[in-house]
Amino acid sequence: MKRIRIRVGALSLVDAEALRFALEVASRGTPAEGASIEIVEEAPSFRCRRCGHTWSIDEESLRRFAEERGLTGTLHLYPDAIVEYLSCPRCGSRDVEITRGKGVILEFVEIDTGE
Repeated sequence: MKRIRIRVGALSLVDAEALRFALEVASRGTPAEGASIEIVEEAPSFRCRRCGHTWSIDEESLRRFAEERGLTGTLHLYPDAIVEYLSCPRCGSRDVEITRGKGVILEFVEIDTGE
């Protein structure tokens, strides 16, 4: 069995199907050719540095948030910019950090070498 699992953060703005296609092409002629590719999309999570409150934003809400503020292009190039527009829903602080959802992480590759 051949499997690859990748976690893609929504803030990375990586198109999951484009990534899948690229992996299929790149794996041709390698031991990973024909592997099942699982792409897990990860919603962004944030933490208030003042009060410690954590929260997430689903993909649709993130899209609306960016569109309403004219940030779609900015977030595509600089996803960390979102924290400049957020405030903590608990205490109102603008001292917010991204804790999840902005990277592309290869979680595992499983390849049967036949040995």
